[in-house]
Amino acid sequence: MATRYEQKMLFRRHHYTWNRFKGTWILLGPDGWRTTEQEAERLIQQQRQQPPPSPHEWARAMIEQRALILDTETTGLDPATDEIIELASIELDGTVIINTLVQSRKHVPADATRVHGITNEMLAGKLTFPELWDQLAPYLSRPLVIYNAAYDIPLLAYNALSYGLRMARPQAHCLMTHYTDASVGPGGSYQKLENACRYYGIPVGNHRALADAQAARQVLTSLAEEVPARATIR
Repeated sequence: MATRYEQKMLFRRHHYTWNRFKGTWILLGPDGWRTTEQEAERLIQQQRQQPPPSPHEWARAMIEQRALILDTETTGLDPATDEIIELASIELDGTVIINTLVQSRKHVPADATRVHGITNEMLAGKLTFPELWDQLAPYLSRPLVIYNAAYDIPLLAYNALSYGLRMARPQAHCLMTHYTDASVGPGGSYQKLENACRYYGIPVGNHRALADAQAARQVLTSLAEEVPARATIR
């Protein structure tokens, strides 16, 4: 039987992460959705029997499936208490589906503004979250590619719940985990979007939702086109 440390390392190599929300530790799967240890172990065992595609094969599959790229900016890092204040979603050719600021019931902290430049004044008169949801919901049946799905998906789910809206589990895929597997190998330190952009010679975004979504789109297409000569996910 694996020790607790061995289990933690196994989960980490397969991109299951423990996150603390409102003082409670919750296990998130690679898609950012809440799961259990038993379910994680079952799926990891399945992967051992049938290895997943390489990061490059995965990227090509996302393009074939016409995935949408999604990115958010928020008031902070805790999905249970923070709010989405900007969301962008784009097609793989760069066509913008959604790009909007979102009103917040919570004051935007100065620390958050220093990261993305969004102030409380900028949110006045913008869409409410339920209005954003009306625009976004029709697209949630399509595959979503997100750079750090474990950040954006819980925020979407908790924000929806706070307004009494139901969010079914989306087909979310994390570009960050696949790029990390390709660049430093499974279990390596997660690579920021800026690092991926610099590696592929892509202009680094400015921490606004649309700019980061466009950067992630280019990372995805570059990963799909790259001849795998470094690490693999095997």
